[in-house]
Amino acid sequence: MSKITVVLADDHTILAEGTASILKNYDFIDIIGSVNDGGKALELVAENEPDVLVSDISMPGKSIFDIVQEITNSQLKTKVLILSMHDTPDYVFKALNSGVNGYITKYTDRDEVVKAIQTVAKGDEYYSQPITQVIVKGFKDKKNQESNDQNPINVLSKREKEVLMLLVEGLNSKQIAERLFLSERTVSNHRANMLQKCQVNNTVELVKMYLDNVNKW
Repeated sequence: MSKITVVLADDHTILAEGTASILKNYDFIDIIGSVNDGGKALELVAENEPDVLVSDISMPGKSIFDIVQEITNSQLKTKVLILSMHDTPDYVFKALNSGVNGYITKYTDRDEVVKAIQTVAKGDEYYSQPITQVIVKGFKDKKNQESNDQNPINVLSKREKEVLMLLVEGLNSKQIAERLFLSERTVSNHRANMLQKCQVNNTVELVKMYLDNVNKW
């Protein structure tokens, strides 16, 4: 088995030393260097073109996102594996969009760290379970948001939706006014506004629109 060359970058000295100490126990991993500055990390990568850069996100000099961009621009073979305590969606999706090859948290055990390095070194992607959960939730939230954005009923106000639901139940304006403690004139105004907002011609079409989209509401 050929050795996997690795550069470590982390401005937390104790954590960097801990990671280096773990990886030195594996004879198929060769640590070229360990630095605590993004600029130095990029220099080391440019000079040695290691198989994997294992790096934190935020460091003095350059962030990991700057480094990834430089690696891409220079067409280096080095893969980038983020090892960070940050697991919030803003960090995770910024990392994904930047083009990193993997993302694991600092709570990951040593076996998974090594597995992640091996995985990205051969050109595949690797994400620890907490990061995968963030990604999945992010895509679900995005899908739900897109569904809501496409639902014409969501252009209505809360009060208009209340009026609409009573129309669906078959109540007339007088009955709705009594149920919601409104005047009939106010209910009529709500009905007119709903027709305009939803771009339909009458209450029948409005009710049909609601029924067609009720599962998305």
